[in-house]
Amino acid sequence: MGDLWSDWIGTELRALDAGGLARRHLAAASPDGRTVRVAGRELLLAAGNGYLGLAHDPEVREAAREALAACGTSSLASRLVAGDHPLHHQLEQECADLVGMPCALVVGSGYLANLGLLDALARDAVVVSDRFNHASIADGCRLARPRAVRRYGHADARAAAAELASGPGAERTLLVTESLFSVDGDLAPLAELHRAASGAGALLVVDEAHALGVAGPTGRGGLEQAERLGAADVVVGTFGKALGSYGAFIAGSPELRALLVARLRTGIYSTALPPAVLAAALAAVRKLRRSPELVRRLHDRARQLRDALQAAGFRPLGEPWSPIVPLVVGDNNAALAAALRLREAGVLVGAMRPPTVPPGTARLRLSVSAVHSPDDVARIAEAVRRCVPEVRPT
Repeated sequence: MGDLWSDWIGTELRALDAGGLARRHLAAASPDGRTVRVAGRELLLAAGNGYLGLAHDPEVREAAREALAACGTSSLASRLVAGDHPLHHQLEQECADLVGMPCALVVGSGYLANLGLLDALARDAVVVSDRFNHASIADGCRLARPRAVRRYGHADARAAAAELASGPGAERTLLVTESLFSVDGDLAPLAELHRAASGAGALLVVDEAHALGVAGPTGRGGLEQAERLGAADVVVGTFGKALGSYGAFIAGSPELRALLVARLRTGIYSTALPPAVLAAALAAVRKLRRSPELVRRLHDRARQLRDALQAAGFRPLGEPWSPIVPLVVGDNNAALAAALRLREAGVLVGAMRPPTVPPGTARLRLSVSAVHSPDDVARIAEAVRRCVPEVRPT
C-alpha cells in the first residue's frame, strides 16, 4: 500500500476515534438466545434481534440438521443457474401467506432485498421515504438514481401525504417505510400511510424486518397491528431476526415477482441461500404461525422491562409492547462508557451512534426475547438502574 493510502486510512481512523465513532467487533457466542459468552464470561444478552428465541428452537435446529445432512453446506450456484432448491418455493409460499400477499421471492438478506428492490423499481421514479429509514433503503435510493428522493419527518403521515402531493401527478412514485423502526422501537403509522399512498396512486413498500414475529396479535407484522394485512403493494421481511435464521423475502404480486426474477441484481448475481438455512427459516415461519403464545410472551417481557425502567426514572422510546427499548444518552463516548459498565455488570447492550442514529442522539439499544425469564428482565433493569445514571432526568 502506498503512502497516500496509508496516510488517508490513518487520518480517517484517528477522526473516528476522536468522535467516539470507531467500531470494533466483539467475539460473542450464544448457546441459548438469552445469554452470550464474551471473553470467557457469561452475560445476559440484551443486544440481539432474536426476539422469539427461534434460533435455538429444537424444531428449527432439527430442520436445519436434516437439510444439512441431505444437501450439504451450500446451494452451489445462483438461483437462475443451479441453486434453486425446492425449499425456496415452499418457503416463499409460507412467507406470502404470513404477510397476506399473493407470492414472494426469497433473497440473501434484508439489506440485499431493499437494495435490489429499489434498484429494480425506483429508476427515474420518485421515492418518498421516512427520514429514519434503514441504511439499506437509503443506499437503495442512491443506487437506483431515482428522479427525486423526498424525505419526510419520522413517522409523520401528514408530511408523507404532502410530499406525495407535491409532484406533478404523472410520475411513478414509491412510498417506503420501515414498519417497526430498528433503533427507535416505534411503529410507523401504516394505516395512514396506506391511505396516503392509495390516494396518490403510489406504490407502498413496507419493510417488516423487525416487526415479523413481534408486531400484531399473531406476529404477522406491523400491517397486522394496523389492521392492514395484505394492503401494502410490497412487503419486505427477514429471517435473521425474530425468525432465527438468515435471509429475506420480498412479497407482492405475481407480476412483481416475475420482474424481480429478471431484474433483482442482488439475487441474480448472488449464490442462493444454503438449503439448511432455508429449512431453518421454513420451520421458524411454521412455528410462528402455530405458536402465537410466543408473541404474547415477548410482549409481556417487553412491558416488564419498560415498566421497570420507567419506575426507575428512565424514559425509553418505542411502543409499550416493543422488545426494542432505546435509552437516549446523547454523547457518543457516554453511550460507549455506559455499555461497557453494563457489560462489566453482566449484561450485553449495544451502543448506537451516528450514522445509525442522528448526531447527538447516541443511545443504548436494549432488547428482550421471549426466552428471557422474568428474573432475567429484572436483572437487566437493575443493571441499567445502577450503571446508566446519566440517562435519567435530574
